[in-house]
Amino acid sequence: MLLWENKKQKLLKILKIGINPFKKFVSTGEIKENLGLVSSRTDFLNDLEDIINKNENFILPIIGEIGVGKTHLFWALKDQLKDNYNTIYLSLENIYKRFYYNLYSEFIESIGVENLRIITNNLCFKWNGIDKKYGFFPISNLQKARNNGIERYGPSIDDKRALNDVINVITSHRLDPYNRIEAENYLLGELLNVRELSALNVEKDLRDKNNAFVLLKILIENSKSGTLIFIDNFEKIISLLKPNDETEVVFDSSWLYGSTENPDSRTAKKILKKILKLQKINSLRIIITLNSLNSLEEIKKLVSNIDHNLLLTFKDPVFLSKFQEGDIYSFYKDNMKEFLQHINYQDLTDEFANSYHPLTKEALKYIYQKADGNPREVIKLLIRIFNELIYHDATANDIDCRYKELC
Repeated sequence: MLLWENKKQKLLKILKIGINPFKKFVSTGEIKENLGLVSSRTDFLNDLEDIINKNENFILPIIGEIGVGKTHLFWALKDQLKDNYNTIYLSLENIYKRFYYNLYSEFIESIGVENLRIITNNLCFKWNGIDKKYGFFPISNLQKARNNGIERYGPSIDDKRALNDVINVITSHRLDPYNRIEAENYLLGELLNVRELSALNVEKDLRDKNNAFVLLKILIENSKSGTLIFIDNFEKIISLLKPNDETEVVFDSSWLYGSTENPDSRTAKKILKKILKLQKINSLRIIITLNSLNSLEEIKKLVSNIDHNLLLTFKDPVFLSKFQEGDIYSFYKDNMKEFLQHINYQDLTDEFANSYHPLTKEALKYIYQKADGNPREVIKLLIRIFNELIYHDATANDIDCRYKELC
């Protein structure tokens, strides 16, 4: 009994260093999450994987209220699909300019340099860029590969200048030993100067939206792994379209130039058109997250105004629900275990495997009820309670008596 009490005191001393086990638990698309989904969402995740495997070229809306864990879902989905798909995260909260360039950069980061080299190598073989002298010795045929590449993609790509640039870079990457390094830099998304572009016989780098789109299309369609784009905060398009009534109008430009759209509205429509254009990339799968069914209907109206046929690519929405009561117990234990392992106190993980110390099961149940099952609200309350332990010299007994007050 004394040993157990000592271990509980040791855990409290660790916490009082000033590290809150739940402080870092704000899931983003940039910072990898190691925790999986809670058990009640396992079937949901499996159903998503089933939809992804059985369909191509679709837009799947995932609907869930704010704080329900849509971004955390991305990491669980990415982990589950890692053997067969490149899963890419985009948030419309911060991607406005150079949409295709940003998306391309995320794609390259996902597949890595070695897979990029495999794709370009396979393309050059498909385009008959390797001849064999005397039937044995491989000889590069750069122009033949370029002609075949342009012939293959010419019918499906309108911008012939961009297509020519991209084909030249891909073929130089594998078949031109003098410009291979510059070609790889181009393919990795680096911005090249005029001399480097001239050496590759191309006009523009990937800052040009058409070049970025064409290269993205060719690489995705020829990757051995499928590609899934997870677009978070799709609601942003709607908020940009709606003018802010509280904004003071200093100068009404319509008096001078006539009635015009506000800049945010134009930006939103451009982003939506660029996202919809991605449907021209064969086998590309897209997931979008929204907070409500009403938001989805607004998005569909906008899509219908652009191209009614694109509505056929929308799958029926799936709904991400709140935590069930049992989820908070497993979530708490898993996160405490992850926390102790992260700070190199693995010896304590087994000791507290069947305990909720420094909280109690009753306290966790109250937190769940107070948060109405919303994961983000659950985390906020846990942070508040642990801050009391860390910064105000509270004991576990204090928390057990005051958790309702702290919530």
